[in-house]
Amino acid sequence: MASPDAVAPSALVIRPRRLRVVAGVFAAALALLTLYGWLALPADIRVLFTLSQRLTLLGVLAVLVAVMVSLAMSVVRADADGLRFRNGFRTHTVPWDRVHQIILRRGDPWAFLLLTPADGRPFTADLDAEKRQLMALQYGDGAAAQYGVEELRRRQRYYRTR
Repeated sequence: MASPDAVAPSALVIRPRRLRVVAGVFAAALALLTLYGWLALPADIRVLFTLSQRLTLLGVLAVLVAVMVSLAMSVVRADADGLRFRNGFRTHTVPWDRVHQIILRRGDPWAFLLLTPADGRPFTADLDAEKRQLMALQYGDGAAAQYGVEELRRRQRYYRTR
């Protein structure tokens, strides 16, 4: 019989559920409301906007939508090499030997990854650990987020003993 901490060698990929839905709905609503607001203006007011002002409004809309989409595209990938995760526009790669602990406490918006110091020096308390956000593991996803954290912990135990 296999050990309870044994895991399949395949990669684990975790994506947020609720955040993807909320970001998609808000991005679509923002775009539709912007279009509605533009069309609701009388034609004699719309012609007063210069090309640069129109492009500025579209640029602001594009930035807001891009931020929402980038947050919704957060992901955590765990494989034999370690964790690779994207939070918004930034991607991080962490080998298993640097992973100290993965936590998701009640009231946290998302899970956190506590790292051991890169130079190998010991630390005495978790407060001393370097911290990274795992935005793909949203507390609002409930049982799915808890399962993801537990699965990452199992993989950490498995790969650190190898």
